Amino acid sequence: MITPELLLQSIDLDTLSRIRTYSELISVALGLAISYLAYLGYRRNQSRPMLFIALGFALILGVPGAALVLLGFGLNVPIPIVNSVGQVSELAGLVAILYGLWTPHRT
Repeated sequence: MITPELLLQSIDLDTLSRIRTYSELISVALGLAISYLAYLGYRRNQSRPMLFIALGFALILGVPGAALVLLGFGLNVPIPIVNSVGQVSELAGLVAILYGLWTPHRT
């Protein structure tokens, strides 16, 4: 039987760190792709709410991952500071999406 202690001892921390880095890069790429598609929707329909939704997705998915990769891994900024930057960005992104969804669409 595999116990949780045995499972934790068998994990290679370097591999786990590498997987975390790749998952952050994928998260940034997906966030930027979603933001770009929402921006294209804004441009096509001239819908101001869609612009805020695009901005929100960029702030929620793109900025925290980019902050981790650039600040955490690139510049060795302490992780609590990197996490704080990501948290503020996520909150701002949620506010932007809420505003975009709440704003009445003018035709």
